Amino acid sequence: MSDSFTETPECLYETPAPQRLGKRVHQSVTNLRTHPKRRRLSAPASALELLRDVNFNTDAEPSRRPSATTDRFISNRPKLYLPLNITPRTNRISKQFGLVDDRVLNFKDGSSTYVQLGEDQSTMALIRKSAASLFNPRLPSRPTSVMENLDKRRQCLMVLDSPGVPIDLESSPITWSRQNLIAVACGKGIFYQNLDTKTVSCLCSASSPGYLGVIRWGDERHERYMAAGMSSGHLQIWDACTQDGLGTALHSWCASSIPAAVKSFAWKHDLLAVGKEDGEVSLVDIRCPRISTKMVKHRGRVLAVEWSADKLHLASGDSNGTVYIWDHRQTSAPLTKLRHRGSTKALAWCPWKPDLLATGSAAPEGKIRIWSTSSSLSPSPEPVETLPLNTSVFSLQWSPHCKELLSTHGPSFIPGPAPSRRTVSFSGVPITKVKTHPQLTYMPTALTNSITVHEYPSGKRLMTLPNAHGNEITQTCLGPSGESISTVCPKEEAIKIWQVWSKRPPAQKKESAFDRFTIR
Repeated sequence: MSDSFTETPECLYETPAPQRLGKRVHQSVTNLRTHPKRRRLSAPASALELLRDVNFNTDAEPSRRPSATTDRFISNRPKLYLPLNITPRTNRISKQFGLVDDRVLNFKDGSSTYVQLGEDQSTMALIRKSAASLFNPRLPSRPTSVMENLDKRRQCLMVLDSPGVPIDLESSPITWSRQNLIAVACGKGIFYQNLDTKTVSCLCSASSPGYLGVIRWGDERHERYMAAGMSSGHLQIWDACTQDGLGTALHSWCASSIPAAVKSFAWKHDLLAVGKEDGEVSLVDIRCPRISTKMVKHRGRVLAVEWSADKLHLASGDSNGTVYIWDHRQTSAPLTKLRHRGSTKALAWCPWKPDLLATGSAAPEGKIRIWSTSSSLSPSPEPVETLPLNTSVFSLQWSPHCKELLSTHGPSFIPGPAPSRRTVSFSGVPITKVKTHPQLTYMPTALTNSITVHEYPSGKRLMTLPNAHGNEITQTCLGPSGESISTVCPKEEAIKIWQVWSKRPPAQKKESAFDRFTIR
């Protein structure tokens, strides 16, 4: 038989016509090159299919051989359907043809391998490198994102000691003004530091019984005003005179006839929303503070109240996990009711999308939920996004420069089953009984006492700074520039300031023809 391949396709194995039935001549694989006629190898079919694609030296014409400069795209398949060295015979065959290493036919990205091995970059290798860059594009870095700021420099900018800060996890003892003044409540006194000049001043010392549990600077209309709430139920409004560092008491009164600790504040120009321990939410006009508008009471302690960015809605969260959304023009009944299974102290309205509200719950739920007032004003609202973290969430802050949400946390736990509810009838009146489950099992994770930043709307976790404090991070404040965050840990008696985001760089102005020429 001739060795020519003109009649049949190119193949590495030829089966000669048998000379006599029942007789087979066995030859050694190692002497394959010395025989013009080749016998069929008794190798597995899958192995033969792989061997056909390999270019090795034969007696065929050089013009019929594959070019040494060609390359092929090989799909990313499993390691090998059938290894070539499972038997001694296939092992000898593999050694003969240099196929002992089954990585020869595996897909590999030539974008970096060719450079590292020093091989010649052929045309197909360059095409493969270009295709790999198309399928795996690198996202452009945003200078405003946390990935370019806190993720690269995982250290705080400043640490402030705060001895005497209340150790109550439900308190809000720090606040940051628009004039870059950061204040802290220590016992019955309020101290603040000007971060521009680094001077520390004492604003006031409360004479009412109890301790200061919550303080908050005024908004853009009353930047020098400070609202202070006592554990005894007394409420005070102070005017901070920044020239000499002294404060003047404007108003001081008891927030209700029955003393209840003040838990939260929220400013809206001349209106001050007050949340108290007895579940009452009041709107107080500081021009006539002794007359207040009372809303429908919560069943738990009101831990947080927040106005939306457009000042149209007020959100209030309590210790039972209930969040009410109110209309500023109608306070007789809430617009909607949102549910959590843990105490809800973390509330944050989005500054660049005023209808978005982020809420966070503590144990036993430990979730972040994002609601939209345009779609959540219904009897049974559904959140836009839910982030299960299995960690207590104490505070939330939206970034004003990018679509990111920051959360601070406390202890982590193993989630347990939801409490069972059983409805019984007593004298014809249905009563719902809630059966609680055993105590949660707490265990440390990467989110324990951490600062975490999430991306919106994907919910992707961009960065986690574990153990930013040694214990629970109960409150955060956003700086006047929207770039820095201050965190407080009552058990450590320390305040830390972090550079989390950056401002968007100014857009470059395109050159116009009017900039180069003038009209006379």
